[in-house]
Order: sequence, then structure tokens, then C-alpha cells
Amino acid sequence: MEFPPENIKDRIIKFIARDNIRDSIIVKISIGILIIFLGVLMFPHPEDIEYRYNVGNVWVDKDLIAPFAFPIYKDLRQYEHERQAAIRTVFPVFEWKKNINQSCIDSLKSTVRLLSQAANGFLRWSKSRTQTDSLTYVDLSRALPFAVSTNEWNFLARLQDSKKKSVSAVTQEFEQLLVLALNDVLQKGIIDRVKSKQLHSTIAARQRITEDLLRYEEIYDVDEALSVIGTRISSVFETTIEAEIATKICRAVIRPNLLFDQAATNLSIQMAVDNVPRTIGFVQSNERIVSKHDPITEEIKLKLDSYRRAKLDMGANANNWKHWLGATLHISIIISLFSLYLSLFRKKLFADNGKLMLIGLLILFEMILAYLSLIIQIQEPLQYLIFVPAASMLFAIIFDSRVAFYGTVTIAFLIGGIRSNDYILTLSSIVAGALGAYTVRDIRNRTQIFLSMIYIFIGYAISIVALSLEQLENISQIFTEISFALANSILSPVLTYALLIFFERVFRVTTDLTLLELSDFNHPLLRELSEKTPGTFHHSVSIGNLAEAAAEAIGANPILARVGGYYHDIGKILKPEYFVENQVGPHSRHSRLRPRMSALIISSHVREGIELGREKGLPEVVIDFIPQHHGTTRISYFFDKALKQATKRPTKDAIREEDFLYPGPKPQTKETGIVMLADSIEAATRTLTELTPQKLEAATENMIKHRFMDGQLDECELTLRDLTKIREAFLKILLGTHHQRIKYPDEHKEEISSAAIKTEQPAEEKFSESSVQETTVKEDIQVQPPMPGTPSNIAASKDQTSDAKQMNNEQTSAKNL
Repeated sequence: MEFPPENIKDRIIKFIARDNIRDSIIVKISIGILIIFLGVLMFPHPEDIEYRYNVGNVWVDKDLIAPFAFPIYKDLRQYEHERQAAIRTVFPVFEWKKNINQSCIDSLKSTVRLLSQAANGFLRWSKSRTQTDSLTYVDLSRALPFAVSTNEWNFLARLQDSKKKSVSAVTQEFEQLLVLALNDVLQKGIIDRVKSKQLHSTIAARQRITEDLLRYEEIYDVDEALSVIGTRISSVFETTIEAEIATKICRAVIRPNLLFDQAATNLSIQMAVDNVPRTIGFVQSNERIVSKHDPITEEIKLKLDSYRRAKLDMGANANNWKHWLGATLHISIIISLFSLYLSLFRKKLFADNGKLMLIGLLILFEMILAYLSLIIQIQEPLQYLIFVPAASMLFAIIFDSRVAFYGTVTIAFLIGGIRSNDYILTLSSIVAGALGAYTVRDIRNRTQIFLSMIYIFIGYAISIVALSLEQLENISQIFTEISFALANSILSPVLTYALLIFFERVFRVTTDLTLLELSDFNHPLLRELSEKTPGTFHHSVSIGNLAEAAAEAIGANPILARVGGYYHDIGKILKPEYFVENQVGPHSRHSRLRPRMSALIISSHVREGIELGREKGLPEVVIDFIPQHHGTTRISYFFDKALKQATKRPTKDAIREEDFLYPGPKPQTKETGIVMLADSIEAATRTLTELTPQKLEAATENMIKHRFMDGQLDECELTLRDLTKIREAFLKILLGTHHQRIKYPDEHKEEISSAAIKTEQPAEEKFSESSVQETTVKEDIQVQPPMPGTPSNIAASKDQTSDAKQMNNEQTSAKNL
């Protein structure tokens, strides 16, 4: 059953996102086994890695003595060149069937006689015009293998009258001339191919046991034979129409007598190829193949290649099980070390099988490139077109720089093993990949990926030059390898850019680049939030700034924390007028609602925010901030209001606390925990009448303690040290936002006069203000005043004393001014 492409994509995403698939240990083991199995298939045989040698290098191992005799095989390119040369010496074979000559002449004579009879019939019909003669003429003309026009029939009739001969006598002249012309071309030979399309200038014409070599200039193809016949008869006949009739006759009867024999030609080619010698010499047993410190020449390389091939032919396959076992252990060690690092230091990543699949795909992709570079038989350094830096940059962008470095080392060792333990490739890949990963570690836009090509090239160039000079390679070879590394450094960022988009969409990976794009205030959701709920938008921006500073302080993801703060309250877009920050005027929509209904409306913004976020395509890591920034806290204002109303007007319905709780869950990550604290503290500071540093500090500390003691931070990874750093980061931002201004004299007088006016307000007006304040809905828990006698109360009294002293000093300074 076939599905539309979008359905297939959705099915893949849903399959990866399933809980039993996402964290199953069986899936983890399956990913590892698949990588090991495919890697073993790509690993070279022992003969490929026993020795490493290139022409121009120095043999650094001990003297190599032949343990057995073996032939020296030609270089593969040389042998192929000789094979092609042998094939070119084979002429295409044609079978010369001379019995066709007589068959063509007999056919020509019968055609001429038939034409003579038809012409007689036409002549009789033209004179008598009887139906019988007409039918006879028609039947004979239809029997001809070519069509004769009325003009040509009339011409034959006029020709008879002018020459005073019978039609049969006239056509007999045709027969004699055409037999001579046709016999001449048949004797030379007519091939059944077009001469202009033949690659050779000579053919082999076989007749039974004899074979003649004929040049193409000596024979004809069908069109050329007809042209020769036409030229010859045109010079004999007086009129063009006679030549046309003669050409029609020849075209109808002529047949090739040199027929191409494909089987005989292939046999000749095979015999010529078999005659090309595969070897150029012989190495005797106990003969020295190469001595230590000898330069490797073309001849020595051929001996080494032949020795390796001879070992394989003499039974190396009998030890294949050792090779498979060794390759399995080799790859298992490398993969296990990387897996151990992820399980110990990146536990969340290791628990997510979707991300492990992504890592596995990248590793397999690089291994396949290494395998292709090995099996493609060309002399160019294709190993430097293995795009290890692309995988390194993808690891750094999608995960972090440490995962990128360990992943780069893992891939470098694997491709080095596939490339016959190529140490130069391994080291250069680690250097270039690490530099590429570090250049995108703090990436801010997608185009920054392309800046990494400079550092990738530097990494490759330095590694290649250093190790090549150490091995005394020639300069031309070094430049060739660097040129391929340059191509790699250009193509790797391009590949990274393309694969990043693919992985973001298929695996639902949220990178810092995605978060940075979401932080743009021109994003449709943020624009809608600022237009419909300006108060909530301002509140969200403040939360984003607080969360980003706190995340940087404790080493969490600051970009994620900031974006989570921006989008944590998008559910308020649907009912903005029910939230205090968007309320216009002194009256609240909640004044006419029951507390339980108000609490239901307030808590519904969580569910509506999740639905809106998924509808707009927000990543799940951002949507998680919507329910988790409230956790399972209580909507205290309406819960207290419900208790008061129940005390005044008892009802049958019991006041249940669970009706006034947010649905949760509690924060699961450091970033969501930070946003919960930032949201509570930002709301708490808005209730303070005097925003002094001491009161801001007290409010911040009290709210963090309250959330901690309430158990809202139990499920995230925030420690007490983290909470201290978060408090300090919050205070730094809050003090900068709510700093006090110097009071100038005129402003001081205006404040005194306004204070005097306020003291003269009637009691009714004061009551009305307090009533308005009571109808204002506070969604979040307010700062509770410290209990009398507690240390915090004593500190508060000290703060008030210091505030009074500071105010007196400021008033004295104002008077002096």
C-alpha cells in the first residue's frame, strides 16, 4: 500500500517519537550492532594493511624476502592499456556469401521480365481501353516490387514507338545493362553496415576456411552501391527517366553479401586479449623483494603488489574468521568508548534513541565515504574528500562541542581503520574536524557555517604538510593532497548546511540556530502576542532577560531559557482580558465570576498555549516551558477568595484545593526551573511599593525559598549552589531595571504637594481604591511578609531604618542643591 510523501514523513516522526522506542535499551543495542556489522563489511582484508607503500617513499621495515615463488603482475593500468590495444588490432569479421550474387542477378532478371509484361499490358490497355487489358495491366503492375508512375509507363510506350521495337526488346536492353552494373558491385562486396559508422578501416572477409582483409575503400555499403550503379547507368541512358527506372529495379533486388558475424568477432577479440601477457617476470623463493631504506620504485611496487596478491591466492581466505573477529573487536572498542562517554556525561542524549539514530547515521555516512574512497581505483588522494568536518560541525550545532570532539575522534579512528590504518588521514581528520566544530560552537546564524571553511583548510593543510615532510613525500604529491583538502573544506560547510535542515525536520532536533530564529520579535507568534497582549509581551521579554542571565550563571543553555521565557505565556493570546497585565481600567472580568471559574480560566492558558504552540510548529523543548513554568503551584488569590466566600456564605460544594492547582508537570530541566523562578519573582517585584535593593533582594530570596520548599524544583537538576547563582543573576537584572533616580528640588516639591493632597482624600475615596485593588486579579503567589521576631523581620526593620537614613540624606542633598 502506498502513502503520500507527507504521510510517510509523519509516520517516521511518530515512530521515532514513541516513548517505548525513544528510550528502549533494545534500540540502543540494535543501533550499535548495525554500525559494527556494516563497519566490519567495509574493513579491508589483512593483505591491504600489512604494508603501506607508495612510489617515492622509503621502505622503513626490515628486508622483505619472498617466502615462495610468485609471478610479477603488470600494473593494472598498463595491462588495461595493452588489452585495449589488442582489441583495436582485431578487425570486424564478415562472412562473404557469394551465392547471394547469383540470387541478386536472378531476381533482377525476373523483375525486368515482370516489368516487360506489365509494360505490354499497359500498352495494350492504352490502345484498346478494354476492361480485360486493364485488369491484366493492374495485376502485373501490382506484382512489381516497386511502384511505376504513369509518366514512366507512358515513357516506355513512347520509347517503343520511337525505336520501332517491342517493349520486351526495350526491357531486355535494361536487363543487360543492369546485370553488368550489379555484378560489378557484388563482386567487390556489399556490407550490411554503414561504412561511416565503422571504427576500423579494414574488415576480415571469411569464406569457409579462407579469410581476406578488405579495406573499406574497396567495398561498398548498400547506399554506396546504389549510387555507383546509378552513376554508371546514367552515363548510358539518354534520359533521366530511364535512369530512375533502372535505379528502382536495382534497389528492389540488391542485397549485401558481406554479413557481419558478431560471434566470430567476439571470439577474435577474446583470443587477442588472452594473448596479452598478464605478468612481466618472476620472483624466486628466498629472493629479496625490497631492502630496508631502499626507495620504492615502480618495479619494486609491482613486486610488492604481486606478493600481496599471491598471498591471497595461496589460502589467506582460510583465516578469514580471524579477520572478521578482529575487525568486530576493533570497531566495538571504538564505538564502546564513545557510548561510554555519552552514557556517563551526556545521559539525556544517551537516553534519547532518536538522537542516537542521528549520531549513528552520521557515523555510517562517513564510513561509507571512506569505503568508497578505498574501492575507487584511481591514484588521486580521495581520502581527503571524506567530509569529517561536516559531521563535526553537525555534532557541535545539534549537541555541543564536547560531543563534537569525541564524535570526531570516533569517526577519525573508524575511517582510518577502513583506509588500512591510515594514520595521516586519522590525525588530519581530528585536527580539521575539531577546528570546524569549535568555529560553530557559538553559532548565531546559519551563514556562520561557511566561515569555518578557512579553519578546516588550515587544519588539513598543517597536518598534511607536517606528516608528509616527515615521510619524505615529494612536493607535487603534497600539493595534490592539499588541493583535495581545500575541496573538502569548501564542500563540508555546504553539506553541513543541507544536512542540518534535513535533521531538524526529520528528527525534530532543536538547535541553537532554531532557537535564535524563534527569538526574533518578528516571529508571527511574538508579533501576535505583542499586538493582542502587550502587557504579557512585556512580561515575557522581562522573563526572557532574567532567565538568560541566570542560565549563563549556572552553565545552562541561555538561548533556550530566553526563548522559553518569550513563549511561556502564549496561551494568554486567546483570552487576554482575563489577565491583570492586559487589564484596561479599574474593573476586572473576574469580579462577576466565581473563584473556581476564574481559576479554571487562568489555568486554561496552559492547555491553550500548548495547543497553539504545536499548531504553530514550535519545538517540543520550547512548548515544555508552557506547563512547567507553573508546575503544580496553587492559584492562591482565587483559592483564598473562595475560602473567604465560603466562610461568609456557606455552600454545599466543598472547596477543593486541586481545583485551584495548575496541571503541571513540575520543571524537568534547569531551563524550565529558571523560567518558573523568573516568572514568580518578576510578578512578586511588581507588588512592591518601594523597589529598594534590600526589598528586591528579600523578595527574590523569599520566592526562591518558597518554590524550593514547595517541592516545585524537585524534578529538575538545580542544586543549592545553582539557586544561589540564580538569585545573584536575578538581582543584578532587577537592580538595573528598577534603579532609583536622583531627586531634583522641583520634583521634591511636587512630591510633597501631591502627598499633602493625598492626605486630604476622603475616606470613601480611599475605600474605593482599596476595592479596586481587591478586584485586581493576581495570577501568581505574592511575597508573604516575614513573621515577627524572625531574622528576616529583623533584617527588614534594619532595612527600613537604613532606608529612612538614606531618605534624610537625599532630602538634605536636595535642599543644598
